[in-house]
Amino acid sequence: MPMLDVQGLSLSFQFRKETFPVVTDVSLELNRGEILGLVGESGCGKSITALSLTRLLPSPPGYIDRGRVLFNGKDLLTLSERELQSFRGSKISMVFQEPMTALNPVFSVGDQIAEVVQVHENKSKKESLDRAIEMMEQVGIPSAQKRASYHPHQLSGGLRQRAMIAMALVCKPSILIADEPTTALDVTIQAQILELIENLQRQNDMGVLLITHDLGVVAELANRVAVMYAGEIVEMARVERIYSASKHPYTIALQNALPGLAERISKDRLPTIEGRVPPPDQVSKHCRFFDRCKEATSECTKEHPSLREVEHGHWVRCIRA
Repeated sequence: MPMLDVQGLSLSFQFRKETFPVVTDVSLELNRGEILGLVGESGCGKSITALSLTRLLPSPPGYIDRGRVLFNGKDLLTLSERELQSFRGSKISMVFQEPMTALNPVFSVGDQIAEVVQVHENKSKKESLDRAIEMMEQVGIPSAQKRASYHPHQLSGGLRQRAMIAMALVCKPSILIADEPTTALDVTIQAQILELIENLQRQNDMGVLLITHDLGVVAELANRVAVMYAGEIVEMARVERIYSASKHPYTIALQNALPGLAERISKDRLPTIEGRVPPPDQVSKHCRFFDRCKEATSECTKEHPSLREVEHGHWVRCIRA
């Protein structure tokens, strides 16, 4: 049984008394010790999906219409807020895109990490702070004891992200949701953060849901990949199949837009995907990628394609796959 089993999750947003679907019928599985990459352009619904898994989606305007989010068989969508608090941080933790907005500017970094221990493990303030400093050292924050007294604005972007990871992992959760964990960091720091997540995942045998738009990151870290477009999963497979035998035109287009170094040097322009992700109120009733797809035919307008298994463990939402 998968540790995390998302079944038919659908979300909508309400705006000016109108309701728009933003995520439709998303199903995912995450096993212990596995890294699942969730990829797609900005606006595809990746972060909204992640927030909904622990019911952090602001409501209003966001609403969970239907679906189940099973953690070891228990549906998180049916829990009371009090029951859910015991899961967040201890069983499932999340690292957000921008630590400067996720961390409280009023309190020291050490106190914020220690608070997680106090809430979930009922430790004393001193014990909790000692654990926080130990975790800060583990994630590679130099002079952790000194920096535990710092406020978020006193740390660099890379150290703030490490502090966020320390906060997420201090209670040794079973699942880590990492939402664009290297956004706005320079390339060297990005590599360090990704290596840190991979090392901690192996040490703690965690399941990791890694949300990113960078297929290069996914190729390095993930075991399986789910590709999302306009609120739907359009392809899902083991990472080696995604890179060697992609079936959906969107997945192929994403890969073509990420050429190797030699191609970058020899070409004047990088390949791009024409157009943009449709907003929720303009999503097509047939294939959602139709307007941007170079392989589209009139057949693609006759029905909304379902996600089907074209080979063992390889799922595709395209009538031509």
